[in-house]
Amino acid sequence: MANILVIDDEAVLLELICNVLRLDGHEVAAVSSPLAALEYQVSGQMPLDLVLTDINMKPMSGFELILRLGKAGFTGEVLFTSGYPAMHSAIAASLGSRNLLEKPFTAEQLRVAVRGALANGKPVTMHGR
Repeated sequence: MANILVIDDEAVLLELICNVLRLDGHEVAAVSSPLAALEYQVSGQMPLDLVLTDINMKPMSGFELILRLGKAGFTGEVLFTSGYPAMHSAIAASLGSRNLLEKPFTAEQLRVAVRGALANGKPVTMHGR
């Protein structure tokens, strides 16, 4: 299974995502801020296969976080989450080979999106609700 870092500033959602991924056998680290994610990457605690991050966070967006993680040595896959339906088409179009999982999503939609991201294949755009 994969080593996954999950970043979301909503504590309940962060816990739920991590629980689903752990039940699927993944090694999961969870942080509630982009700055903590950068610290985690720099510390080298666990080589990461996948970063699953919310797009809309403070003090930086998920997009900026991924750029900074890349500069810090992250070379794995990315799965973005977003709870802004009005922006989903624009976000999905701008991601190119990146993946987007729309909130709200089910445990099964999360599993499918994670499998797709880890397969390093075609982009996966999941529509929640």
